[in-house]
Amino acid sequence: MFYVVLWVLSFIAIIPVLIVGVIYIFMSDKPSQTKEFTIKVMLDIIKGVKTQEAFNAAMQQFKGKYKVFNDQKNIDTWINCIQQLASSSFIDTDSVARFRQELEDANPDNAKKISVAVGTALKNRENK
Repeated sequence: MFYVVLWVLSFIAIIPVLIVGVIYIFMSDKPSQTKEFTIKVMLDIIKGVKTQEAFNAAMQQFKGKYKVFNDQKNIDTWINCIQQLASSSFIDTDSVARFRQELEDANPDNAKKISVAVGTALKNRENK
C-alpha cells in the first residue's frame, strides 16, 4: 500500500512539471526559417550594388553559385543578372568579355543568349 501511495503522489507531482514543459515548448521562439538563396535574390543583390567592393562580392557570389545554370524555368532572370553585371560601371569592357566567355564555356546551350545579353548590356552602357 505504501508503494501505491508513493506512485500516485509521484504521478500527481509530475503533472505540473509536464504542463509547464509543454507550455515552455509552445511559447519558446522557434528558429526562423532561413530564406532560400535563389536567382531572384541574386538579381536583387546585383541591382542594389553601390560600391566596388559590393560589386566584386556580388560577382564572386554569382560566379560561385550561378556560373553553370540549368534551370530553364528561371533562365530569363539569370540572363537579367548577367546583363546587370555586364552593364555595371564597376567592371571594365575587357573583364566583361572574359566574364561572357567564362559563362559561354560553362553553358554551351545558352551561349547565344549570353552573348546577346552581354552585347546589349555593353551597347546600353556605351550609350549612357
